[in-house]
Amino acid sequence: MTTGSCSNYTPPMALIGVNITLHILAFGLGAATLFLAAVYHVRKDQPWTKYYLLFQSSITLILVLNFIRIFVTYLVPQQPAWVLMIFLALLYANLAFLIIFIPYFTTWIIAHPWRRPYKAGFIAISSVFFVFAVLNLIFQAALWIEIVLVTIFFGVLLFSIGVLMKNLSSINNRDVIRICRAYIMLSLVMIPFMIFDTFFAFPTGFVTLPIYYFWFSLIICIYLVSYFLHIPEAPDDQIDQLQLKKFRITEREAEIIELIRQGDTNREIGEKLFISHYTVNNHIANIYDKTGVRSRIDLLNLMRPRL
Repeated sequence: MTTGSCSNYTPPMALIGVNITLHILAFGLGAATLFLAAVYHVRKDQPWTKYYLLFQSSITLILVLNFIRIFVTYLVPQQPAWVLMIFLALLYANLAFLIIFIPYFTTWIIAHPWRRPYKAGFIAISSVFFVFAVLNLIFQAALWIEIVLVTIFFGVLLFSIGVLMKNLSSINNRDVIRICRAYIMLSLVMIPFMIFDTFFAFPTGFVTLPIYYFWFSLIICIYLVSYFLHIPEAPDDQIDQLQLKKFRITEREAEIIELIRQGDTNREIGEKLFISHYTVNNHIANIYDKTGVRSRIDLLNLMRPRL
């Protein structure tokens, strides 16, 4: 976050090259991880995955902004002040969002509801951060303002890590527990270096950020690759009961879906259930309306068990 006396410093080319390389490697792995996570979310449809996607996307945006900042510093050493202002404004806006989102994501993982006082507190903290960020842009990196910003952001991050450590036992999914433990260890090792980097390495563009992002992405990527390598085929002869509940399928509609799976026509379904095929048509229309599908094939694909 520091932009003071170091802003006119031109870092050595070798250091810029190393930093650019780190950013490229981190972004490549992060993009691959985001893609796998998106596929995983579509297949598993677990609530935590969409929040993870939002979380990693936010960190990726910070990485990209920092990468752009490095290129601008390299191409235009004596850059206009407004270039740095735009970079910092986008960076601060994203950090203000993460100050709210990281605690929320943490409480979601440990299955603790985010009560209103708790929610209001972090919204207030994020607002204070944003106000000081604006002051930092106006007064051009007053040291005491930067200390406040660093204290707020890393304080919230450390608080969330502490909450996660305290409540690991409340997580039901063993895979999520392993991911959380690896993330805790990584963060506790990297955060001191990231704080140091924030104050002293800004001209070269946060060297620790791509390193942290790379290892964080690697932790998630290893889990996702392992999942896709060992994923079993979903059985074709079953209807997922969770899907029936998700779309509020009635008992009669479930019977009809099962007969559709068996390949019966509407008339055959009516004969087996002792109802007219017109009634069957109405039931199927209701099923299509609830699930948003347009054909039997789409319906059966939707109702297959998700592993």
